Amino acid sequence: MKPITLFTLVLTATVLMASFYMINASRVQSVPEALACNASEQNDIVLYSAVWCGYCKQTKQLLAKHNVNYCEYDIERSAEGYEQFKMLGGQAVPLLQFNGSTIHGYNKSLIENHIRNQ
Repeated sequence: MKPITLFTLVLTATVLMASFYMINASRVQSVPEALACNASEQNDIVLYSAVWCGYCKQTKQLLAKHNVNYCEYDIERSAEGYEQFKMLGGQAVPLLQFNGSTIHGYNKSLIENHIRNQ
């Protein structure tokens, strides 16, 4: 195969992949930002999450849909958040501390039940 042909194929593949990425990136729903948790404050609802976590994004969207105020720890960027996460028995994100109750994972019906009963 000639170098020019190989270059053309690689360039075409790169452009196609970039186009695909851009099209899909424009379809991603925005996720509302939470307040960063402040250790000196008592927070009723705390979300322990990670940037890459899809279920964390769904949890944030669900809380926003119901206009629930909460604060958030990114356990990969906050040593304090990670410590609390571990103390709560956290093994995976999301973990939601909801008025003293701990919800492990994304469980839409359980989260909505806590929202209704708050």
